[in-house]
Amino acid sequence: MSTSRLVVFIVAVMLLASAQAHSQSPPAPKAPAIAQTCVACHGPKGVSTTKDTPSLAGQPDIFTQYQLVFMRDGQRQPGVMQGIVKILTDDHIRELGAYYAALPPPPAFARAEAVDADKANAIMGPRRCGNCHKDDFSGQGETARLAGQRPDYLIKSLKDFRAGVRRGRGMGAMMEVSVTLKDEEIVLIANYLARKP
Repeated sequence: MSTSRLVVFIVAVMLLASAQAHSQSPPAPKAPAIAQTCVACHGPKGVSTTKDTPSLAGQPDIFTQYQLVFMRDGQRQPGVMQGIVKILTDDHIRELGAYYAALPPPPAFARAEAVDADKANAIMGPRRCGNCHKDDFSGQGETARLAGQRPDYLIKSLKDFRAGVRRGRGMGAMMEVSVTLKDEEIVLIANYLARKP
């Protein structure tokens, strides 16, 4: 085989190998062992099918870490999770935050009630929800992803913020924006956000 043919052959093999490598989807993130304690309620891939229980898939890493620390340290009352969060180490919390952030977010919650998007935006716009949660409600940093979240969980969370049972980090912005919400507005917002991809 001539040198030029050998070079062409090697280049062709390298291009084929490169194309195959790029066409394969990245491997799913490996779940840390501690994540097995989360599966029963939050789902095997972080997408909850349990009423009043959030989906964790696609939540920002730091948001998940903060919430777990708040629960572990008693600043947030997690109910049935209390026994679980008490055993979490800082390393567990970092692993869980990274793992759930790496999972694909839940799809739009198709069973959520269809609502008037203009009405939902008229309620949320003046409260500047997109400033913290982003305009697409995918969340960022220490702020939750709301798009695709279970509407029952969103309703519970907003009512907890409104009642002062739960507060966000910082200056309590969630209490401030939710305190004047009526029950029907909370339901409207929750269903609107749940149906977002």
